[in-house]
Amino acid sequence: MTAWGCRDVEAKLADALDDRLDPVASVRLHDHLESCATCRARAALWRDLTPALRALEPPPPAAMAARRMQIEIERRLATLAAAPARPRWRWAWIPALAGVAAAAAAMLLWVHRGRQPATDGYARIARLSGALTAGPRVLGPSMVVPTGTPLALAAGAETELTLDRGTVVHVVGPAHVALTGTAAAVSIRLDDGSLTAAVAHRQPGQTFAVVTSDLQVEVKGTRFSVVKSGSGNGGSTVHVDEGKVLVRFVDGRTRFVSAGESAASLEPEEAPPPPADEAPPPVVDATPVLDAQPAVVDAPPARVATCAGALRACRDTTATVRSTMRGGAPERALHLLAERGHAAAELDGRCGGEPLGACQDQLRYLHAEALNQAGRLDDAIAAYRALDRRGAPAAMRQNALYAAAQIERRHGHGDDARVDYERALEVAPRGALREEILIGAMETEQAAGNSGRASALAHRYLGEFPGGIGAPTARRLAGGAPR
Repeated sequence: MTAWGCRDVEAKLADALDDRLDPVASVRLHDHLESCATCRARAALWRDLTPALRALEPPPPAAMAARRMQIEIERRLATLAAAPARPRWRWAWIPALAGVAAAAAAMLLWVHRGRQPATDGYARIARLSGALTAGPRVLGPSMVVPTGTPLALAAGAETELTLDRGTVVHVVGPAHVALTGTAAAVSIRLDDGSLTAAVAHRQPGQTFAVVTSDLQVEVKGTRFSVVKSGSGNGGSTVHVDEGKVLVRFVDGRTRFVSAGESAASLEPEEAPPPPADEAPPPVVDATPVLDAQPAVVDAPPARVATCAGALRACRDTTATVRSTMRGGAPERALHLLAERGHAAAELDGRCGGEPLGACQDQLRYLHAEALNQAGRLDDAIAAYRALDRRGAPAAMRQNALYAAAQIERRHGHGDDARVDYERALEVAPRGALREEILIGAMETEQAAGNSGRASALAHRYLGEFPGGIGAPTARRLAGGAPR
């Protein structure tokens, strides 16, 4: 499969935003974005500007104005129909009637299009036990959930909402929730109650977020739950069953939460503030806003003397390295990681513990990512593979093996890519990247001319993801014509 250049990607950004790319083109575009910071920034700019430009579309006519036009059209049609037939002119009124009818159809289409966003929603009630209301309106099974309208779920009630591509949201009452945004940019506001989401993999440019008064959960494809205690300052808790999510807290903290981990908005501090004579940790802009230009702090990590200090320093380093990489400076990120390793290796070895171990795993993953971004691909592949070890989180192992396989596939190392794809499926059989891994493995076998293995993988993919983004290619490789 021929790789795309920057010009190819720029020419297809609008199509990518509107989901008009075929699976092969989509894979090529995202393969290029993984390795090109300039094109990632350009894609982010398009994502930000396009909704604003489309919002400039003139609004539809007011309902009363449209109704008056409809009445006038109907009046003229009735007048023409009631007029006495004159043999001489019996065909003369037909073009006029056709023109008026066409105008009526266009007007009704315009009015319907203008009203549709206000009444339609992107979620449907698949299952409901108990009472669910949207304002004064009582909702029932199979009904569409109105976008932007607060929903109230009674105590003891439960509902299951289905979204596009198999995403399922389960809410347990008593709860107050509202669906905002669009089908491509889902945003669910949880004022109180318990919510569990099983999110299907989002298409390029699509987002999915759950927002409470004190945190926001951002996800691409995973299974997680959010519990909001009461209203106001009751606190929120996030638990991840599969994959990984990014949690942004209202106080500015950010944290990645992987499978089996939890995060709470009211988490206690790891340790009391350091003494006055101890140097404070460097201040870092840790908000990981995608494709933004964050502040990069060049100061080395602060000296730590306690295990709690080691954890704080590890998290500070993680935030600094992420910001540095998003600023397009992978070599600086590698330097910071090296400083972190020399300064804290001995203390970290004595402390141990799950929180510090999870933070160290994130630093190891960032090290592999920085090597990849710096173009040191052989070192990156080795670093990704080193993350596949006993005791490491399954989601992280799968992500790392998938990243290694993608690099190997792009550079023609099909045998190595095949091994890493298979291993990625093995370490997390129900992991969040399963669909993407099957697509990569299938296309690797196709490129190598292994039609039998490609066909077997295609059948496997269609059995699990019959409506997935790789379904047209899979049907072709499996011997069926794409629909």
